[in-house]
Amino acid sequence: MGVLRSKWFWASALGLLVSGGLLLVAVGSLALVVLTGLAGGASPVALLVEAAVPALAAAVILVPLLALSVVGLLWSLARNASLPRSDLVANAAERLEREYPPLRTVGLSDLLAPPEPSPAEREERALDDLKRRYVNGDLTEAEFERKVDRLVENETVDEARAARERREVLDEGAGRY
Repeated sequence: MGVLRSKWFWASALGLLVSGGLLLVAVGSLALVVLTGLAGGASPVALLVEAAVPALAAAVILVPLLALSVVGLLWSLARNASLPRSDLVANAAERLEREYPPLRTVGLSDLLAPPEPSPAEREERALDDLKRRYVNGDLTEAEFERKVDRLVENETVDEARAARERREVLDEGAGRY
């Protein structure tokens, strides 16, 4: 999902815009009150004390909202960032996580690991490997055909694994009764 389709991105951006704008208005009005009071000959300390209550109330509400919006915006951008995925980068992140355990909560090594190949990709790789071994002379024609038949017979590695697990569960169930 793109960053522009993320509801969290837009909520954070709106929060940043509103809280930042209101904070600017509050600071501007505080400055305007102080400047007009100084122009009228009032004491700067008295003006600041008088204007401090509304300004502090606005700051107490708007500053945390602004900070939360910035964090949300950065988090949304980071989640949708295109990160390099490779075993080398994932292994480096894993070493960092072992060295600094608090980093494990982020799950950086999982995020940077390349995606697992699909069953079709695994089957294609296995077939390519068989072809390469046959061409190199590592397999005889009979061995090659037998291995290809076995590969085609079990349509995917996952299906073969699931069938084996089903047999094991059935065998365990038969032993109990």
